[in-house]
Amino acid sequence: MMEAMEKASLEDNSYMFKKLANLHPPTYDGTSNLKAFEDWIRGIEKLFDALQYPEEWRVGFARFYLREEVDLWWATVKNR
Repeated sequence: MMEAMEKASLEDNSYMFKKLANLHPPTYDGTSNLKAFEDWIRGIEKLFDALQYPEEWRVGFARFYLREEVDLWWATVKNR
């Protein structure tokens, strides 16, 4: 029973990620421009709210849209 629930959860997660990707969310490259960062956060949050994503999925999905220096920074920080 538990295995079936985990499989269903993974399928839901995969479906929702594909749904997000089809909307071409904004990316963030780590630029020090505060406005660019705020615009990225606002854009991602709008998509998550519109799609009614649960909180536990948001960081993992948003992380996929980090680019260049900020992606490297996140890879270092997440392991701490």
